[in-house]
Amino acid sequence: MGWVDKVKVWLGGGDDEQDDAPRAQLRINPRDRSGRPSLDNFEPASQETHDDALAARELGDLDEMRRLLRQMDRGRGLRMVLRAAAALEHGDEATLAQLLPRIREETPAWRLPLQVAAALDDDGQAAELLEVAKGAGAPKWALAWSDACATGEERSRQGLVALLFADVALARTVAARDLALDGAEADPLASKRYVSFAHGRDCIRRFGAGLVADVLTRALDGRTS
Repeated sequence: MGWVDKVKVWLGGGDDEQDDAPRAQLRINPRDRSGRPSLDNFEPASQETHDDALAARELGDLDEMRRLLRQMDRGRGLRMVLRAAAALEHGDEATLAQLLPRIREETPAWRLPLQVAAALDDDGQAAELLEVAKGAGAPKWALAWSDACATGEERSRQGLVALLFADVALARTVAARDLALDGAEADPLASKRYVSFAHGRDCIRRFGAGLVADVLTRALDGRTS
């Protein structure tokens, strides 16, 4: 029995009927407005999304991409990181100098290094970021997931096995959604963590993981130019 078949046995099955349960629990009655604060003092959220900025990039409209990222940037998170990568690509050192210290202060400190590591094709560069994440206190399930999503077969195999020991529910979800193993079914209990981590990884991959890795390295090194 090969390792893929063994993994299928370890993973077991899920319950498709539960897939929408977490989403259903989070629904809010749109007619129940009691207790909601006034919106007068709040800035409306931007209607643009990461996908809009990345779509502009893929069409070659880098100016529109940078405009969208600047408009969406709220001073933290993935939008800010992609904006910094766009500034590096454009040679905008002034914007980059403003953003790098904020990237260095991102919390949890292990999330971005792991998302970038999972998006990179360069195993050597990914390994360096994994060490950064370990030093920042990354949980075992997150480290294993980053390896499980690697393009290299050996690293992916070892990562999935480690994930099985660290978090079976997440291992099922990764096996189903990332690795597309026959018989593996996503676990609804792991969906929140999966979506949060995988969305960032996928956006970084679409933008260009090498550029984002360069930005992250400069931020961690304390370099502003």
